[in-house]
Amino acid sequence: MKDSFGRTIDYLRLSVTDLCNYRCTYCMPEEGVCKRAHAEILSIEALYEIAAAAVRCGVKKIRLTGGEPLVRRGILELCRMLRQIPGLETLAMTTNAGLLAPMARELKDAGVDRLNISLDTLDAARFAAITRRGRLADALAGLDAAKAAGFTNTKINAVLIGGVNEDDIAPLAALTKCESISVRFIELMPMGECAHWPAGRFLPADAVLRTLPDLAYVDNDGVAERYRLPGAIGTVGLIRPMSCKFCSRCSRLRVTADGKLKPCLHSGEEISLRGLHGKALEAAILDAAQKKPAAHTLGLREPSHAARDMNEIGG
Repeated sequence: MKDSFGRTIDYLRLSVTDLCNYRCTYCMPEEGVCKRAHAEILSIEALYEIAAAAVRCGVKKIRLTGGEPLVRRGILELCRMLRQIPGLETLAMTTNAGLLAPMARELKDAGVDRLNISLDTLDAARFAAITRRGRLADALAGLDAAKAAGFTNTKINAVLIGGVNEDDIAPLAALTKCESISVRFIELMPMGECAHWPAGRFLPADAVLRTLPDLAYVDNDGVAERYRLPGAIGTVGLIRPMSCKFCSRCSRLRVTADGKLKPCLHSGEEISLRGLHGKALEAAILDAAQKKPAAHTLGLREPSHAARDMNEIGG
C-alpha cells in the first residue's frame, strides 16, 4: 500500500481502549477521561475485522495500543484472533507494564511478538509523580516477567520532560549495557494536556547526546536513530518529532478505539470505519493512506491539530 508521496504504508497502530490505569501528566487529566458508552468502543470482532482488512491492503505489522491495552476486557482473545490473520508478520503491543507481570506469559502464548514498555524514570517517587497513581515496582516486575516469558528485542520508551526527568537519561540508558533491549528517548510533543506547557518542558533529544557523549551512532530503525554505549549489548534510540521531522519515513496509520482512522497523528483528519465491511472497509483504509500529509506542522508555536489527547489516539 502506497500513499500519494510514494511511502509504503505497512504498519497499523490499533487502539483498543482510551482508558488507562495511570494518569500521566503529559497524557491525561488528573481526573481521567469520561468513560464512553460500551457501544461507542469497537468490539473485539470489529477490531479484528479492521485489522484483517488492513492486512489485505498491505499492512504487515500491527501494534495494539490504548490508553493501556491491558485494561481492555478480551485483550488475550483479540491477540489470539489477530495472530491468525494470513499475511500478518508482526503483532506488537505498547504497555506501561503496570499490569504486565501476571499477563506476560499469556500474551506471549496468545501470539504477541514484541513489547514496547513506557517507562519515563527509574526513580520511584518521580514515577509516582509522573503517572499520578503508578508504582515503579509494578512496572519493573512487568519488565522482568516479559523477559521470563521469552519476549526479546523489547523497547523501553521514555518521554523527555525538561525539568522533570533529565536525571534519568543516564540510568535508563545504562539498562542497555547488559540487556538486548532498546531504550528510546522521545521528544515531548505539544498536544493534549501539555499543548501549552512552557517551552522548557520540551527537551530536545540532543540532551541525550550531551549527557552521554560516548554514544556511537549505529543506524536508523524506523523513526528512531539508534546509538550504542561502549561495550553495551542493547541500543539507545532517539525519536525526534520536534527537532528533526521523520515524516518522510512514516509508514503508519492509526485507528482509534471508537473506530476513526487517522492518516497522521497530528492531523485533524479522521475517517470513520464504523459500519464498513469487506471492500468498503478496504477502500476506506486505502483512501486514508492517500490522505496522509507530506509532513506534520508540529512546533512549539504550533500545537498538534489532532483534536484528541494521546490516550484517545494510541501514540
